[in-house]
Amino acid sequence: MKCKLFVAATIAALGFSTSSIAQVYPEDILKYSKNYFESGAKAGADFQQLSAHPILADYSVGGNAGIYVKRRIRNFGIQLEVSASNAQYTTQYPVAFNYELSHTHYADSSTKGIFNALYLNVPLLLEVRPGEHFAFQFGAQYSYLLSFKDKNTAFAARYGTDQILNKSNIALVTGFELDIYKDFKMGARYAMGTSDMNAGKFKPLTDKWSANSAQVFFLYRFEKWGRR
Repeated sequence: MKCKLFVAATIAALGFSTSSIAQVYPEDILKYSKNYFESGAKAGADFQQLSAHPILADYSVGGNAGIYVKRRIRNFGIQLEVSASNAQYTTQYPVAFNYELSHTHYADSSTKGIFNALYLNVPLLLEVRPGEHFAFQFGAQYSYLLSFKDKNTAFAARYGTDQILNKSNIALVTGFELDIYKDFKMGARYAMGTSDMNAGKFKPLTDKWSANSAQVFFLYRFEKWGRR
């Protein structure tokens, strides 16, 4: 009799356990899954460097914001992102500097060119997770120059144009992401430009120009869906 009661109790317990798991799926089960999709948003600081004589090669502090989607399979993943970033560049010499004769025009020996740049960035990243809450990322990024404006009009007034940069840039990207609290993450990233940004508008400016950037940012996950 005791054996029959034990078997009956075991079957009832298993049935209750199965019913409970079915009721919490997919939220609680997905929480521990390593096979899922997710989407979210990011925002942070962007430090852009334009190595382009006569532009100063200092890092310009700007902002970066965008959205992303990710597919994770166990300890690997792939992430596609679309973001916008801005930067401000300043010329090393006054805009009256004559690059062919290497001297400054007497009319203006102090005003420097100041440019505002707005980029659209589309990085495609692979990630490797050595731990559950930490991921290394690497890949490539395509950037498009949405706008490039002469802020104080000094450069355009001297040379008749401010369109000195090419529109497109391809960069190699590396960085990391760290889970910090529930759906919040933080990360850092460096993008090394491989394209020549020199549009060749001015004869003396024949050097190859490169655009690099570093980012620190926070991410918020909107949604996570998938199955075990």
